[in-house]
Amino acid sequence: MNLLPENLAKKFIHLMGIVGVSATMAIAGGGALPIAITGYGQINQRASAHTIPNSSITLETKIAQARLSEIDRVYVQEAAQAGMAEVEMAKLALEKSNNDNVRQYAQQMIQDHTPANKELMQLAQQKGITPPTDVGPKYQAIITQLSQLSGANFDQAYRNEAGMNGHMENLVIHTRQLQIGQDPDLQAFATKNIPIVERHLQLVDELLMQPTQQ
Repeated sequence: MNLLPENLAKKFIHLMGIVGVSATMAIAGGGALPIAITGYGQINQRASAHTIPNSSITLETKIAQARLSEIDRVYVQEAAQAGMAEVEMAKLALEKSNNDNVRQYAQQMIQDHTPANKELMQLAQQKGITPPTDVGPKYQAIITQLSQLSGANFDQAYRNEAGMNGHMENLVIHTRQLQIGQDPDLQAFATKNIPIVERHLQLVDELLMQPTQQ
């Protein structure tokens, strides 16, 4: 189900093409996946049940690590950091913006992304992946830039970064996992979140692209 307006759908297809080429090159080279859109790095691995005597590494951990592909691990990191960034930017918007539509959008982002972030963190731990503890340098730079703005300048930048750019990247991250990821639980999480991201892009049109009340 594609709920995106035609102009967003074209942009999404273009971004997916870029990411697909980058993923193929990374896998062929045997290195960490250099995602063209988000540019994030590596992740850790798995944990759980039956411990091996005199070792902190479990048998299940080793098996799970072997099963998780590099794309699966990168997906957890990228999706987690993108989700945390949306919440952080939304909190900043509630602090800095007097724009009713911006504030309504920000509240919706916190309401939707907070439980999704928690679910992904729990899923990552079940898979033996150490989830990221912060938004990473890319999103931190955006948040820092937003924190230095005010008034209409902040609203415009928030619309672009937390609205359009952030959710187009989020859509690419989840769609890529659905198409080429290997872990079924992570694919199910991506499937669940794609409609949420599409609704957020619709909200960009309905709230952030429309004349608003200060």
